[in-house]
Amino acid sequence: MGASGSLLALKLLDAGFKNITWEDEDSNIVAWKASTGAIYPANSTKFGDDALCHTAWAEDLSNIIPFVEQSTYWFNHKSPPHEGKYRITKSSPSGLNMAELPSYHLNAQKLVPHVRDRLALTRLELGELRPHKRENVLFIHTHGSTHRLSHFYWGWAVLVQLDYDTAVFGGERRPCFYFREGRYVMAYAYPIPDTPYWYAGSSIIKQRLGKEKSLDIWSKYSRWQDNFERLSNSEVKVVDHGQAIEGWRPACGDSEWVTRKGNQIFLRPLWNSGLRHFPHQWWGVEKHLNA
Repeated sequence: MGASGSLLALKLLDAGFKNITWEDEDSNIVAWKASTGAIYPANSTKFGDDALCHTAWAEDLSNIIPFVEQSTYWFNHKSPPHEGKYRITKSSPSGLNMAELPSYHLNAQKLVPHVRDRLALTRLELGELRPHKRENVLFIHTHGSTHRLSHFYWGWAVLVQLDYDTAVFGGERRPCFYFREGRYVMAYAYPIPDTPYWYAGSSIIKQRLGKEKSLDIWSKYSRWQDNFERLSNSEVKVVDHGQAIEGWRPACGDSEWVTRKGNQIFLRPLWNSGLRHFPHQWWGVEKHLNA
């Protein structure tokens, strides 16, 4: 019951499914504890339909409003990143650009415990529900660490506070910043809902199965801060930081959003998009529910 599992549970409840049970092995090798929950505007279709998913998120936030924040989306590119086809509606003095469309940000670290608490009485002991012995039960694997798993991607985030000219970047919504330089330098700051912080990040480092390990975050954070402030053209400054968090995104080699074996459904881990592409997972599950 991580981020995808929690979102799926809410969708199932909203669809009228009341007999939901769940189990979790409480592993430390999980993604949700460091998820930045960013749903930014894009039009790429390389890994999934970005625009379709962004629209779905915008239309379906009612169940998780306390855990979501809508932001303005700023970038240092001359044209929208991720093949964006929206207009640029504002620019800063140094040339940072704001998207016509907003970004949405989910606080997974608060959402997951909330859903787990809500469904606490339905939790089963690990292994109690055995799919091959319960044909009348539909068993949905949402954690990614199934037979489809091929490797992990380690990543990190640090909670930071930012200072910027509110006359430029301010307004009713906080800004989200996404900066890149070439293929390998990325520095973003995503607002964390219901907090004064942004997630600073990140690295995506491949790790082999059975070789998962923690890496040094603070040296990477120091490099992030240098790159972030430089790529913002000194228009955004880091004034404080909080805790560092790390996570492991499970990954698989196939591209099917949802697969099924008998009464078991397996979700494709969202290693290359985070929660932006969760709608694809839900649509895939929905087809099996309506079959």
